[in-house]
Amino acid sequence: MQIWYKSDSRTREIAFLLFDRFSNLALANLLEPLRATNTLLGREAYRWRIVTPDDEVAHTSSGLPIMPTARLADIDRGDVVYAVASYDHVRHSTAQTRRVLRGLAGRFSSVAGVDAGCWLLGAAGLLDGYRATIHFDLQDAFAEQFTDIEVERARWLQDRDRITCSGGMAAYELTCELIGQDHGAAILLEINQMFMSENATAPQIVARARSDRRVDTCLRAMEANIEVPLTIPALARLSGCRQRDLEARFERHFGASPRKVYRRLRLNAARRMLEAGGLSVAEVSLRSGYADASAFARAFRQEFGLTPLAVARGELVRAGVSRR
Repeated sequence: MQIWYKSDSRTREIAFLLFDRFSNLALANLLEPLRATNTLLGREAYRWRIVTPDDEVAHTSSGLPIMPTARLADIDRGDVVYAVASYDHVRHSTAQTRRVLRGLAGRFSSVAGVDAGCWLLGAAGLLDGYRATIHFDLQDAFAEQFTDIEVERARWLQDRDRITCSGGMAAYELTCELIGQDHGAAILLEINQMFMSENATAPQIVARARSDRRVDTCLRAMEANIEVPLTIPALARLSGCRQRDLEARFERHFGASPRKVYRRLRLNAARRMLEAGGLSVAEVSLRSGYADASAFARAFRQEFGLTPLAVARGELVRAGVSRR
């Protein structure tokens, strides 16, 4: 069972190893959900560094220069290291690359390959005996080249301490799925809403909840009725089930009651309005379904650890957590 915003206080350490002509879409889709999670949790749940094999600037496939934020030699232990490559993977597959990847694999709990980065992991022997995927254009050659890898056609795969991802769009789903493992399914509802991600591209954890027709109907009604909230009995009737059944379904998918999920959706909508600016706290209170501004402020502080006024003034940003 997923626990509502389950989380310990630990910061997960992430490294992105970039190879020239990598897909910037892949990097953005790996990185932005982590940044969004930090914003939603109000703390640094994820910390990341960008490195390159030679400590020099890496260029995206569209020519954008990306400066490393750390030297490779300074990378100590961490949770996940991502090898991100797209074009020229054969040229990148050198003895030096293999040494770099094997060295990082010894210092990180999990190793991930994204797009043609999976090929580089295979060449380094880091996927032998594992299930793995790769960009579909490379799949046949990958299977022929690395016979000790169980190659599957999938958007992404997680096999023990190895993760492989087929490309840039799948990277978003993968990152969200890993966030869900850390913090529960409910936070992904907000991340998907933040990035306007439709159900077709939702992470598997959210897709499983949305596949429950009654839960999906209820969530849609919640999302459509922020300013004038519906009662839980009314939501149950709209969902076509008894209140007790609806509550059991939410506990199973989210580890929380419909009331708590609804409250969080409303308060997060309020936070987005406050961060955007242009509205008073009283107006935001009304637009998020609170006729009593004092009750709104108490609920907001209980949920986020900050007052609505502090968020409106940008104190969340100054505290080191970026907003969208």
